[in-house]
Amino acid sequence: MPNEKFNLVFDQGGHATRAILFDSDSNILKHFECPITTNQSGELVVEHDAQELIASFHKVIGQVYSSLADNFGKIKTVGMATQRSSFVCWDKLTGEALTPVISWQDRRTVNELEKYQSHQDEIHQKTGLYLNPHYGASKMRWCLDSLNSVQQAKIENRLCIGPLSSFVLFNFLTGKPFVTDPANASRTLMMNYKSLQWDERLCLLFDISRELLPEIKPTHSNFGILEWQGHKIPMTLCTGDQSAAIYSAGKPEANKVYVNVGTGAFVQNISDELPKIEKSKLLASVVFTTETNKTYALEGTVNGAGRALQWLADKLNVEDYEKKIDGWCEQFHDPTLFLNGISGVGSPFWKADFKSRFIDAASNEEKFVAVLESIVFLIFVNIKVMITQRTSINLISIAGGVAKSNALCQKLADLSGLSIERDEQSEATAKGVQYLMSGREVSIEFNKTNFLPIENHLLDSRFNRWHEYMTRN
Repeated sequence: MPNEKFNLVFDQGGHATRAILFDSDSNILKHFECPITTNQSGELVVEHDAQELIASFHKVIGQVYSSLADNFGKIKTVGMATQRSSFVCWDKLTGEALTPVISWQDRRTVNELEKYQSHQDEIHQKTGLYLNPHYGASKMRWCLDSLNSVQQAKIENRLCIGPLSSFVLFNFLTGKPFVTDPANASRTLMMNYKSLQWDERLCLLFDISRELLPEIKPTHSNFGILEWQGHKIPMTLCTGDQSAAIYSAGKPEANKVYVNVGTGAFVQNISDELPKIEKSKLLASVVFTTETNKTYALEGTVNGAGRALQWLADKLNVEDYEKKIDGWCEQFHDPTLFLNGISGVGSPFWKADFKSRFIDAASNEEKFVAVLESIVFLIFVNIKVMITQRTSINLISIAGGVAKSNALCQKLADLSGLSIERDEQSEATAKGVQYLMSGREVSIEFNKTNFLPIENHLLDSRFNRWHEYMTRN
């Protein structure tokens, strides 16, 4: 249509940077993708090349420009979602990275958290999170203590430290804005999730100067201008990937648990009030803010979802397991158990250093089934805790690459006793950003497949044995 206007969404994930173009009715028109490299050293160190990541943004926006040609000027606004908890140190004069992107999966400081243990209650009360090496503060402190380039930049007053979102905004928008959003800032362990500002006591605890950190702006704000080939487009929304994904089908409903299963799995239930998390071992997450409103979620975190399956595939040198795993689940009705500590165990166990292992000997195919079930079990324990606080929950909405497995969805339905609706379209994060940019108060129609719970005594028995092992170790 001649007068059609477009929205452009960037989704920066652990495997790729994507650019997704939406029309005014929130339909996906075009999709572009540039893979990024993940560098892993041992079990603890996980990084991305920072300059490669910035280059991936330039590549996908270039693809958008080439595809739209004269219609590029019809893009009215831009939004972005990035990996939460990942961060970068960089030079504020040049924008050059002084460190790699240190991934949320990185646990290099797992043995250095002991010095902060006496403050863990204060950290929990102020951030809604738990002291954990996945979150940025202890690794930011490690950069300041261990890397000469970071130390020198600090001495010369040219050091910036911030969530990945702030590094991208600084390098991608005109005027080099040093800003971020609450969803990403919260994952540093230094933002007060009630005030949505940096907490002076937590900054002092980790000995990270407030001046080194970006300004925190509401999720929906004027973040700056993306200028490309003479066109100037305002960026009006920035958030974390999981914070956007909960909005993929429109306004979230309080009776639903939203599960997004990718590299990790994230279990969320929406709330307009501060979630009560004192005894639950779950998280309180900021998912969306404006100048006048705050929206939170009660959240559970599974670190080893797709990451665990890929770990096994690499270990066994198995390709295309995604296409075969449902068939293997039909073959093995009572598989061995897998104690899943890939990238550390998240909520509600919180065991950052946990030895992953199979309980019994098994074939390669059976091991894949066991790993898939471990993901189901970890998701379910979070839902189980969530239901004790939110008794109105009666439905699971699931999305993400790993959720394409029918076996995973059916096992989760059987175990939880709840019906599941699965979004058959991909791009949950991008669709969530689009919804939040559009400001609509109506639900977006989406294609879904339903999974109804079936009595499964063998699965229930395996879960109970698995839970005994997980709480014993």
